[in-house]
Amino acid sequence: MPQNDNAPIVAGTGYIYLADPDTAKPTITDPKDPGAGWISIGHTSLDDLPEFGRDGDDPETLGTWQNSNLRQTSPKINYSITFKSVQASVETYQLYFGAGAEAVQPDHSFRIPARPTPQVKALLMILVDGTNFVPLWHPRASLLGKDAVAMSTDKFMAFPITATLLGSSLIGNNIGEWAAVLAPGHGS
Repeated sequence: MPQNDNAPIVAGTGYIYLADPDTAKPTITDPKDPGAGWISIGHTSLDDLPEFGRDGDDPETLGTWQNSNLRQTSPKINYSITFKSVQASVETYQLYFGAGAEAVQPDHSFRIPARPTPQVKALLMILVDGTNFVPLWHPRASLLGKDAVAMSTDKFMAFPITATLLGSSLIGNNIGEWAAVLAPGHGS
C-alpha cells in the first residue's frame, strides 16, 4: 500500500448521529451537517472518547496429517462502539435505559423501564482531524447503556452507551462502511 501522509487521523473532534434503522449512507461534505434524517446525539465526553470493541472467538488453525497448518477458520466476531453521553436529556435516557418515546411523560420526565429494550438505529460517527474527516456509517446498531453512570465534582456526569453493530440487508447483511480520509468538499 502506498504511503499517504493524509491518512493518519487524530480524532480531535467528532460527531455522532442517529437515524431510523437502515437509513442510507449519506454523502458527507460537512461533518456538522450529514443531511436529512440524521440527528446529533449531542455532547459526548472529551475525557473518554468513543471506543471500538471487538469480541468473539479467535481463529482456529486446522490441519491435516500432511499439512498441520492447512486452513484457518473464520471466527464469529461482534463489533461495538461505546461512547459516553454527557447530556442529561430524554434522548440520552432513552438510549441508556433502553426505552422509546412511550417512556417520556407528559411533564417531560422519563420513566425508567424495569426491563430495558435496546434501541435499534442507524449510526453515523464522523471523526474530524483539522479540515479532514472520516465518516463511519452503520445502518443498524443496537444501543443500550453499559456500565454505571459516572459522576464527579469536577467532570460532567457521563452515561456510557454501547452500540452493538448489526447486519443490514442494505449492504448484504454486513455491519457498516468506513470511508477513507476525506478533505472538505469531497463527499463520501
